[in-house]
Amino acid sequence: MRSGWLQCVVVALSLVFFSSCGSSSKSGFIYLVTQGTSPGLVTAYSVNLGNGLLNSSNGALVQTGNSVKAGTQPTLMLFDPTSSFAYVANFISNDISLFTVNKGGSLTAASSTTPLTNAVRPAGMAMDPGAHFLFVANQGLVASNSNPTAIPGNLSVFSIGSGGALTEVAGSPFAIRETSPPLPFNTVPPFPSAVAVAHSGNFVYVADQANNALVSFSFDSSSGALTPIAEGCPQCFGTVVGTAPSALLSPPVGDFLYAANSSSNDIYQFVINTDGTLSPLNTSATATTIATGQGPISMITDPTGKYLFSLANQGSDVTAYTLNQVTGELTAITGNGGTISTGANPVAFVLRSDDTRDGNFWLFVSNNGGSSISTYSMQGLTGKLTALPQLTSPLAPYGIGSR
Repeated sequence: MRSGWLQCVVVALSLVFFSSCGSSSKSGFIYLVTQGTSPGLVTAYSVNLGNGLLNSSNGALVQTGNSVKAGTQPTLMLFDPTSSFAYVANFISNDISLFTVNKGGSLTAASSTTPLTNAVRPAGMAMDPGAHFLFVANQGLVASNSNPTAIPGNLSVFSIGSGGALTEVAGSPFAIRETSPPLPFNTVPPFPSAVAVAHSGNFVYVADQANNALVSFSFDSSSGALTPIAEGCPQCFGTVVGTAPSALLSPPVGDFLYAANSSSNDIYQFVINTDGTLSPLNTSATATTIATGQGPISMITDPTGKYLFSLANQGSDVTAYTLNQVTGELTAITGNGGTISTGANPVAFVLRSDDTRDGNFWLFVSNNGGSSISTYSMQGLTGKLTALPQLTSPLAPYGIGSR
């Protein structure tokens, strides 16, 4: 089991889709979180939406405007559905940075960050489709000789107000163990690594990497308060998945949930029932699991939910799948462009359309180990990827978003 900031899963990294009929020659923006300074930085880069090329010189990114400061060791980046504001989770300073997106694409940081209360090491962020609440999975801290106080892994919930302002809801943070039936006495403390919100229904799912399980909650649509969902197993507190789950995704169509496991290198496929419980895809026509790259760390889909992409941190590649919107079954896309190499140790990616109704898509990957950005064109008819030039980025990139 891996530990530390590299586990931050990018459950949900920003997926932005524009369906206007404007010219594909106009520019958009890619936003990159980097950890090479303290505090970390968020920087904007312009991208030509006609060809997917980022602004660069001599093989290196050229930024647009000034960088803005985040917290200490920033990781995840998440935009609201309108791309009006963005959040960055800071793994060491244990807080959330808020940024407003200006008309010209630049970012303005809020006057202060939002601290996590009784929680440390944010490892996953997700937002409900209506952008009412922000859910933050926190890894916690095990007691040691240097730090004798243990802080359990848990789930923080914030209501989202005007301008994206965050207010922690009553009862937050919520315990991962607070489920029925109770946690067995011989199970290790929870180690949350990812969080996802169901596409439909008020359900939240947390990956507990230490116990190879998913823990399910329902949330109140008014208050944001969480209620544990019992999965019905006499000796377990959640749904068992593969080894070291590290990424969760509920696609924009259907009632499905996917859990990528970083040590068993596979994706577990589930149906979300009407009460929020999970049932595996195990009919004669579908399989419960499907193989993926080595050390998966994040998953995204295209806006229509036709394709799913899995990002492998240890394998340094992206694997593409078709997604059956009726059964939820994933099928690996074979041949050239089905699995494609990235830079070293990718940690996050984002998909961006070219702003035309039937146009192209571009996939941008943040390579933390290689301090680079990989770009790919995506064929809308096949889901296959074609590599564009890889560019050098500032030191230690992590979260990535688009507008």
